[in-house]
Amino acid sequence: MTHPIDISGMSPTHAAHYQRALKRIPWATQTHAKRYDNETVPSRPPFIKKAKGCRIWDLDDKEYIDFKASLGPVILGHQYPEVEDAVKKQMENGVLFGMASPLEIEAAEAILETLGWADKIRYMKTGADVCACCLRLARSKTGRDHFLTSGYHGYHDWFALEWPNNGVPSVLEGFSHTIKYGDLQAIDETFDRHGKNLAAAIVSPVEWHHEPSKPFIEKLRAKCDEYGTVLIFDEILTGFRLAKGGAREFFGVEPDLAAYAKGMANGYPLSAYAGKSEFMDTLDQTIITTTYAGETLSLAASKAVMDVLNREPVIEHLFRLGQKLRDGFDSLFSEHSFPAKTVGLAPAVTIRFEGTETQQSAQRVKLFEQLYRRGIFANKEWFITYSHQEADIDETLDKMQESIRSIN
Repeated sequence: MTHPIDISGMSPTHAAHYQRALKRIPWATQTHAKRYDNETVPSRPPFIKKAKGCRIWDLDDKEYIDFKASLGPVILGHQYPEVEDAVKKQMENGVLFGMASPLEIEAAEAILETLGWADKIRYMKTGADVCACCLRLARSKTGRDHFLTSGYHGYHDWFALEWPNNGVPSVLEGFSHTIKYGDLQAIDETFDRHGKNLAAAIVSPVEWHHEPSKPFIEKLRAKCDEYGTVLIFDEILTGFRLAKGGAREFFGVEPDLAAYAKGMANGYPLSAYAGKSEFMDTLDQTIITTTYAGETLSLAASKAVMDVLNREPVIEHLFRLGQKLRDGFDSLFSEHSFPAKTVGLAPAVTIRFEGTETQQSAQRVKLFEQLYRRGIFANKEWFITYSHQEADIDETLDKMQESIRSIN
């Protein structure tokens, strides 16, 4: 039995639409992280109807500065003109064909040139898809079944083994070996026990709620080399945000395969897995296929995004404004003796609250409640886009100070 959802904090417009949606759509949304009842913040609107630049509007036409960035895919800003123009131009020629579009190689060359390390690439539609594709290729190439995993890699069976009531056969549990980010001892222990059977180690190279650990990434690379295990970077969130070349450029450590999605097409549905020919050519001995991977509008969008990334100081902008936001937050927390501090990297800084998990959640809800009321669309990861400007950060810091004062 599900518990009734408290919608008393919603406006009448949102409440009516939410109740209507629940009748036909489980969760009233397609994405777990967009659920209203996922750590309910009463003033957070369950629906957004419009977005432009770094601003979004809800059903009541209330405007917010957006730091959720559609969960990360929007890197340049909503409706970024150059991307929208490329999509509109391609729309005149068609969306999906019965054979390959020339845009497939044009986008591939642009993406691979931007990454700077991979030889070949294939497209899919979601982050979960490409993580699963990388694991499949690793198993096909090595002939092994087991894998080491660190971080979230989507909803597919292999990555959902620890979820409640997951509908996944328990027999699969014996093949998956989970470790925490940054745990060097766990790397040794997992390879000591299972190294000869490990097809892959798939890892999020940065967890936004932790400080980045280069020793963790370097040790994984060394162990994978020692045991003939395929190293996979899940760069769904870090790709094109840490650096143009992603974690490979940021850490100076090269994976064998990598999965990309959020950030590569500025919100259009596209993901990709890429790597050295030695590993990507495994597709000559197995099959991974899907109809919509060559959809042209998203490819046109991605090609335009790569053009912007290679021409303009996007990454520098994300780090600079993100650092300004982070420094401002920490200054306010200290000034007002608020029990929190920032962690992670500037392009998507997170706020770590003090206390137990329950206390942390309660503090986050209190603070975010005030921020949403003041037109700041807060998020656990505060994603900076290329459309955020100094004035947006200044306004956000002003609203953060007001919010803290209202709580203290």
